[in-house]
Amino acid sequence: MDIKDLELFIAVAKLGSFSKAAKSFDTRRALVSRRIGEIEKQLGAPLFTRTTRVMTLTTAGRQYLAQIEPLVNQLNHAGYVFKHRHDEVQGKLRIGLLPFVDKLMDKYIARFIHAYPQVQLEVLIVSGGSKELNRLGLDVIIDANEVNGANLAVHKLTTFERKIYASPGYLEKSSLIENTDDLQYHSLLGFRDAHGQLEQTWHFQHANVPTHYKVICSDFNSLYHFCLAGAGIALLPHVIADEAVELGQLINILPQHSIGFADISLVYSTKSPQSSVVKAFCEHLFTEMAAN
Repeated sequence: MDIKDLELFIAVAKLGSFSKAAKSFDTRRALVSRRIGEIEKQLGAPLFTRTTRVMTLTTAGRQYLAQIEPLVNQLNHAGYVFKHRHDEVQGKLRIGLLPFVDKLMDKYIARFIHAYPQVQLEVLIVSGGSKELNRLGLDVIIDANEVNGANLAVHKLTTFERKIYASPGYLEKSSLIENTDDLQYHSLLGFRDAHGQLEQTWHFQHANVPTHYKVICSDFNSLYHFCLAGAGIALLPHVIADEAVELGQLINILPQHSIGFADISLVYSTKSPQSSVVKAFCEHLFTEMAAN
């Protein structure tokens, strides 16, 4: 039964008239009469005694009014609170994203902006991960590095794995790749992490490949673009390469091989209580990403 029909019933009961109830809802008398008739049909009992001058509640009508009026009021109040809860969250939010994480997070951040129109968002692309939290005055960081440090809360959002990718253009001009041993004869693109560490060996589950890099990048976005342009073969997080694979711009070669899984986590400081904006953003991410 629609809550609007129940509201019409309450209005008729209070005003004693279909016409007055229709006027209060800016609708037609015939519609009100029809909707009340539908309720009575569903309940199997008349709710009003109808006369030419006035309408009065029957015994069943009085009992029904006493039961449903508090419930309708509670539902309307809950709806109001839910509808306006986002409007009450306002202020600034500074978010730090690793260079490749932005590609994963953009749709969730866009939804947050629409859900919380009073929040002003500033997004910074940072390479240093959680250590940039205090230095840059950020509220939260979406990090894929190992998080170290006191007074930090870390909440896992999702995982990613790194797989082997190359562009069709590169593969057309290069020798055949049938196994991981063949990789050493190709142009490899390397990644240097935020701590300055360079992978000297690609460690797969059943093979280790020594590396001799043609290009070294300090962020995965640059690595991705060099790979896309045909500069060589790269180990990329699947979350940034999947779209290019679907479009035929990259090929996942030796798809049975990957370098494990790593976490993407939400990190924030616990030194001071969270603002309503930070709480709203955290809850938004947890809810949205859990649904995907």
